[in-house]
Amino acid sequence: LWHLLVITEDAVSDEETEPAPAGYAAHAFGLEKHLQEFLIDNWELIGLSETWGIFEEDGELVGVEYGTDIGQIDLLCKAKNSDGWLVIELKRRQTEDQTVGQVLRYMGWVQENLADETVPVKGLIICQEDTPKLRYALKNTNNVDLMLYEVSFSLKAPRKERNTNG
Repeated sequence: LWHLLVITEDAVSDEETEPAPAGYAAHAFGLEKHLQEFLIDNWELIGLSETWGIFEEDGELVGVEYGTDIGQIDLLCKAKNSDGWLVIELKRRQTEDQTVGQVLRYMGWVQENLADETVPVKGLIICQEDTPKLRYALKNTNNVDLMLYEVSFSLKAPRKERNTNG
């Protein structure tokens, strides 16, 4: 499955907006951490939140940089209305084979340490672009999805207040 996750950082909408100029380049987050923080801060605004919640224990958010003995899972999520886990690997710039191997390794760890064999564990890679190497690496995995993010940012002049004093 291929999805596009559009992330916007827009000021209050104004009626006088113009489309992006021709040749406008897509922008990436400066650091993977920035992408992670944006997703956490805006979790309820993205489609993933309908099915998944970032893993909590005793009311504390623990699914961010979830520590394991084989590394840290960027985001670990639990299904809201059923059993199931989602391992999210974030990549600002990806190395395809390494990324797929990493998400599969974390999925195996979650299956063995947090779930049991009857509970599904899925993986999700969120990155800026798909490449042929990444598509081929994911071709025979039936439980790892890919979502692409797109950043949109604009600046607008503030609305002018009308003088109502006559």
